Amino acid sequence: MNNINYGKIYNTFAEHPLAPIYFKYIDILISKDLNHDIQHLLDIANSPLTNENIKVIAEIVASMEMLIKNDYNEFSELAELVI
Repeated sequence: MNNINYGKIYNTFAEHPLAPIYFKYIDILISKDLNHDIQHLLDIANSPLTNENIKVIAEIVASMEMLIKNDYNEFSELAELVI
């Protein structure tokens, strides 16, 4: 995955600046006792970036960013991770 602003190449998504949002999503799943997909999501974040992995990550990050933009939800504290 390339960071077009700086030309940096990330070997895994866990190294990417948006990774904290993704990991916050995993924390939310754990807090709601929805642990069935946690290991799979952690594996995706720490594995080489494939088109399939990027699709999963993009869907999660996009959904989390939409929640962040809504000031009246339980995830508004995530905005601090993005800024």
